[in-house]
Amino acid sequence: MTRPNYQVAIDQLALLDALVDFDPVVIGTPPLGIATDKSDIDIACSANNLDIFATFAKKQFAHHQDFQMRDIDHLNEPACVVTFKAMDWEFELFCQTQKTGEQWGVRHFIVEQRLLSLCPQLVEDITMLKEGGIKTEPAFAQVLALDGDPYEAVLKLETYTDEELSQLIAKR
Repeated sequence: MTRPNYQVAIDQLALLDALVDFDPVVIGTPPLGIATDKSDIDIACSANNLDIFATFAKKQFAHHQDFQMRDIDHLNEPACVVTFKAMDWEFELFCQTQKTGEQWGVRHFIVEQRLLSLCPQLVEDITMLKEGGIKTEPAFAQVLALDGDPYEAVLKLETYTDEELSQLIAKR
């Protein structure tokens, strides 16, 4: 089976409709246009009570192949992570009590989206690094010669204006 476009998979599974109460945001490499064959579909969610999300997720998604759910601590915040396979894609639902727009994954995604829209040529460089096994934020950090922890370095760019981002890109 050839896997469908990520948006087709999301739509056919009606994931955003199912997750509507959890303020879902599709993030990650497919919507950025830098997906590889190993990319999954990431959806960030938010819930006031992670137990409610976990109960919902188990009821809604447990029938899918390789369904797993685990509680983790992410940046000193509890999170519930649900993974499963469907339509030849692996899905990861990441839920915290923190509002979706404040979560690191969503914030990284927005910065990366801005960078790629300012410089579409970055897509090729980032994708090449990702195909070599480098994760997304480290790939951006390497291409843009950002110092320090790549996750923090990319996040620092969210305060940059488009002009400042363009200047950073031009230096590479």
